[in-house]
Amino acid sequence: MSDVSKSIKEGVCAGLIAGILFAIAQVVSVMAAGELPVLAFRRSASVLLGPAALTTTPTASAIVIALIAHLYLSAIYGLCYGIYSSALSAPSRRSTSRQTIIGPLYGAVLWLVNFQVFARALYPWLLALPQVSQLVLHAVGFGLPLGLLYATAELRAQPSAAAALPAAIAIRRRRVR
Repeated sequence: MSDVSKSIKEGVCAGLIAGILFAIAQVVSVMAAGELPVLAFRRSASVLLGPAALTTTPTASAIVIALIAHLYLSAIYGLCYGIYSSALSAPSRRSTSRQTIIGPLYGAVLWLVNFQVFARALYPWLLALPQVSQLVLHAVGFGLPLGLLYATAELRAQPSAAAALPAAIAIRRRRVR
């Protein structure tokens, strides 16, 4: 598997897990504000269903649609992260300290694009959310886990020196003959 393919696969997997953690953070944020947890799902569903998802859409439908939309977007954002990260050096991809910086920056860029560009044009009702807390949630609740999960996957995929040794010996033997 090529480095880019591997990086994309790792990005999608990390994006899905980070997306689940982000959804939990969104629910906790809504509850901390004194609202019902289902509001977090209704907001996510409103990206596909429009503002009716906030009020008139049946709760079960809103939750199912929100989960589908949320996981789909998490996978896409993870895929983009994997593509971006494939251009980084191997030490940067594997460094948890570097990914601790890159991931939250990526989450902040997602917030910027999603709220300050797309929401302004397509989903103005989402601008009523506290933007600073959404920025923090995107950076810390999605970007940070994304970066750390990606680095962990890269470290796991790194061939150990012992595993590479038999291949190196075989190559050396072929050259000697």
